[in-house]
Amino acid sequence: MQGVYIILSAVLASAVATQFQDCGSIGIDVVLDLADCPTPPCVLQRGHTYLINFKFISSVDTDTLTIGASANLGGLEVPWPGIDTDACKGLEGTDSPCPIKAGDFVDWKFEAVVLPEYPKIQTMITFKLIDSNKGYQTCAKLPAVIV
Repeated sequence: MQGVYIILSAVLASAVATQFQDCGSIGIDVVLDLADCPTPPCVLQRGHTYLINFKFISSVDTDTLTIGASANLGGLEVPWPGIDTDACKGLEGTDSPCPIKAGDFVDWKFEAVVLPEYPKIQTMITFKLIDSNKGYQTCAKLPAVIV
């Protein structure tokens, strides 16, 4: 029965998924949904908050899950400021809280704030969920324009 749930969830998730460039995900069937951005470049308004949702099947057992978020500014990867990197908080109250077992379906959500002081730029943003072995369960790159 759990297999049916996973397949149904993956099909439903792909209907609203954001297209992205995979940058080394080891999780299985990774789907990203960045609110209001089915097709990049994603237009992000300064002063707004955007829901980021990763769905995937964990490829390993992990006690922790850490957020890695950055933007490429002039060739330098700059961490997204002010983010609490404990991704397990995005799983509290779900069917897949930390620790996570290999084969678990994970439905992670996070609200990212685009601060008003951010410059108006075109950039490449990267979102990762990193397991306790430093493996990228998810790794997604997508172009964005901050306006």
